[in-house]
Amino acid sequence: MDNMDVVYPILIGAGMISMLLAFVIKKKQPVDSFSSIPTQRTTDKDELEKSVQRLQKQVKQETNLLAAEWQEMRADLLEDIASLRKRLDNMEEQWQKSETHKQEAPKETNRIEPAPQDQEVDMLALRERYRRAFELSKEGLSRDEIAKRLGAGRGEIDLIFSLADRHERGLADA
Repeated sequence: MDNMDVVYPILIGAGMISMLLAFVIKKKQPVDSFSSIPTQRTTDKDELEKSVQRLQKQVKQETNLLAAEWQEMRADLLEDIASLRKRLDNMEEQWQKSETHKQEAPKETNRIEPAPQDQEVDMLALRERYRRAFELSKEGLSRDEIAKRLGAGRGEIDLIFSLADRHERGLADA
């Protein structure tokens, strides 16, 4: 959300309130008492100025609060992104280690292993899919919508997020 999206409605509201106050004050002026008009206008003008100043202060405070909230949310999101990247790198490293151990183990089956280049391409595609799933989740998409966008099954998307949640809880407990 852009700060200006919030500031404009607040400023419009402040303007409407000040116009309403001016209209009400003008209506309250007595018609018969011409001698009290300058004093009353001065008083009304002072009250109106005070009201406008209060509204300006309030708008500034709300703008500052919104800016602080936005900065805090941005920092949290950047921290989450860094954490997820680190977790993804750790998972890739573990996966590569397990692949290394599988290759070192004696092969008893006659199964044809994919070429290392194919595995590297698959790993990059998998990493991109995980990254994209988390991005779409941050955009507010449901898991069904994420599955449709990525062309993956709902179960695969649920598995990605459940593994990420378990990993996060594991890091939080440590």
